[in-house]
Amino acid sequence: MVACYPGQGKGYKCHVDNPNGDGRCVTCIYYVNKDWDIQKYGGLLRIFPTMFNYVADIIPKFDRLLFFWSDRRNPHEVQPAFRPR
Repeated sequence: MVACYPGQGKGYKCHVDNPNGDGRCVTCIYYVNKDWDIQKYGGLLRIFPTMFNYVADIIPKFDRLLFFWSDRRNPHEVQPAFRPR
């Protein structure tokens, strides 16, 4: 799946990509947004791994490739972004 967030303060509420075992195993994200300033544009990816007692904050940095399990082990959200991402 390809996703582009439109900016304008839009994000994605906490969810799981594959909550019902439909065959998807891994979520892969590749960031193509150059010169992203997290303080100015937001759009942080926050992952809440259930097997650990902390959250992982991922800055949408250009040329970053990210993989994580798509099931209930990794609920995640995209915080509001103020520039298309």
